[in-house]
Amino acid sequence: MLKPLAIATFLLALPVGAQTPAPATHIGVPASDWVTLDLSVRHDLSTGAETLDQGIYQNGTWSFQSGTKPFRVPKGRTLVITDAQAWVLHEPGTGTPASLELVLEHPSSGYSGSMALFSFADIPANAMGVKRQTWTTGFMVPQGMTVKIWAQQFYPQSLMSMARVVLHGYYI
Repeated sequence: MLKPLAIATFLLALPVGAQTPAPATHIGVPASDWVTLDLSVRHDLSTGAETLDQGIYQNGTWSFQSGTKPFRVPKGRTLVITDAQAWVLHEPGTGTPASLELVLEHPSSGYSGSMALFSFADIPANAMGVKRQTWTTGFMVPQGMTVKIWAQQFYPQSLMSMARVVLHGYYI
């Protein structure tokens, strides 16, 4: 009688003890920790107003905010950025080519520094269209730091009227 009871207890307890953590991705990070940030800044050609937009993709869902503040790494997390793609929308004219910078800031300590530079020197004058660049590396952004786009200048001094940077990474 004791042996069948021991086997039944083992079989019932097996599913609880056999729980495994979330499956890891190709670099050993659980898929739930991956995050994509979509940061953009637009320049209204008629009013000159700049608008910051932000999209965050995590755990299978997107959330978007228009007219937002720069992205801030949540408390208790560190964001590891693995790559970034930058796009600019340029207008026809005689302005200078577009130049973007991905900037890290820590408001309470007064720190501001460059993380990635994107220069679009190959944009010809009097052309309209979209240009793209990719940047790949590993960059750790600790809690409380903000990530934002700095644009050299907008149309008409520059050919750029919109800039977008998409960052891929994960939380640790």
